[in-house]
Amino acid sequence: MLKHIGVGCILCIFVLAGCTKSSRVDIPPRVHDIQISGKDSIAPFELYAAVGEEIRWHNNLAVPIHLGLLGVKPIEEVGCGKGFKTWFGAIKDVVVIPAGGYVSVCFLRARTVRYNIWTDIADPFRSMSPTAIIHLDEAA
Repeated sequence: MLKHIGVGCILCIFVLAGCTKSSRVDIPPRVHDIQISGKDSIAPFELYAAVGEEIRWHNNLAVPIHLGLLGVKPIEEVGCGKGFKTWFGAIKDVVVIPAGGYVSVCFLRARTVRYNIWTDIADPFRSMSPTAIIHLDEAA
């Protein structure tokens, strides 16, 4: 009888431990995709997002392009990301997006972010996009 109670207690502990572990689910941040098909083809051109959500810029062109963030202070203003951080942890304000690739970032404070893309960095004036906008509000 005691043997069955001991086995039952052990099973109960494993079940409770499993329930507490599985109930703590980390929800990944929402992802907003910006598609770039040319200097005049950025969709969406104006984006609304919340602080902490991931913003991804996708290069749909067959050539690399440059993305320049305007007025973003380095290091403390971004979280997650791909392609924006240097080896020393600083944030680059101009990044290269490879052909068919993407870069991403999570901004950490509410603000308006403006950016441009260049389809040919050797001719920056003629290859620059109009300034696109991301509106970041506090997370709900």
